[in-house]
Amino acid sequence: MALGKKSVFVKPLSLGPAAKRADSHAADGAQMMAWKKLILILTGLLICGLLPGKMVRSDDRKPMAFIDLEQNLIQTGLPAAYVRQVFRDERAAFLPQVVTKIAYLRKEKPADYLHFLCPAVVAKGRQFLEIHQATLAAAERRYSVAKAVIVAILTVESDLGRVTGRYQVFNVFASLAVMDTPEVIASLKLDHSLMDRLRRKAAWGRAELAAFLNYCHQNRIDPFSIKGSWAGAFGYPQFLPSSLVRCGQDGDQDGRVNLFCFSDAIFSIANYLQRAGYSKKTLGEKLF
Repeated sequence: MALGKKSVFVKPLSLGPAAKRADSHAADGAQMMAWKKLILILTGLLICGLLPGKMVRSDDRKPMAFIDLEQNLIQTGLPAAYVRQVFRDERAAFLPQVVTKIAYLRKEKPADYLHFLCPAVVAKGRQFLEIHQATLAAAERRYSVAKAVIVAILTVESDLGRVTGRYQVFNVFASLAVMDTPEVIASLKLDHSLMDRLRRKAAWGRAELAAFLNYCHQNRIDPFSIKGSWAGAFGYPQFLPSSLVRCGQDGDQDGRVNLFCFSDAIFSIANYLQRAGYSKKTLGEKLF
């Protein structure tokens, strides 16, 4: 590095060979010292978490409770190396807004389905029936579930696959799984009168998270690639992980259940309804 500017009017002194070698060694030494200082500075910044990019883990977004959650998941039978790899991924994050919403959520008003009866929505449903006629007919034969009912559910749940959610499912359930810990309760200032609800929802979150990770691990799917609703439902039918494990069907017979595939979604919905006691004769009573 140049330490100063030389005057353009002054002719530099001519140095002999020995002087040049000494001058070169001195420059190398100064450069080495500069590099050492730079390395020390960068190391300090890295330790303090001030450098941008993937080198810095976003641990400030992960509560300490995640450590116990890892152990809990490993005890369910998930491979330890896999669980640790997922939690150490920089995309793993705690979602305070989801926890707060679930914590204070009250019983919702009965859903209003009238807006699904407008001509535009009905037209899209009929078009979907025509496009997926063969798959819908096959599902109807196997499970005795009317094609129109399957299409209606896909319409209500995801607008026929157009709206499936923007929250990473892993982060939703990992956040809910620790919502009853003192750390989370204190940081979010949750009302202690909610403790019973927090415990129930945390236990539910842990069970759904275990089911989700089992599904991802068995099918070699990146758990962070699946997005769903703020409540953790995902895919075209908006299933929870436990519903996927219990009722998921491989409609296209490719060896894997994929709820973002219409064939699998259609067969899975039909299976779900049949297992829930669906009957064409009691359609009005049980579904509406």
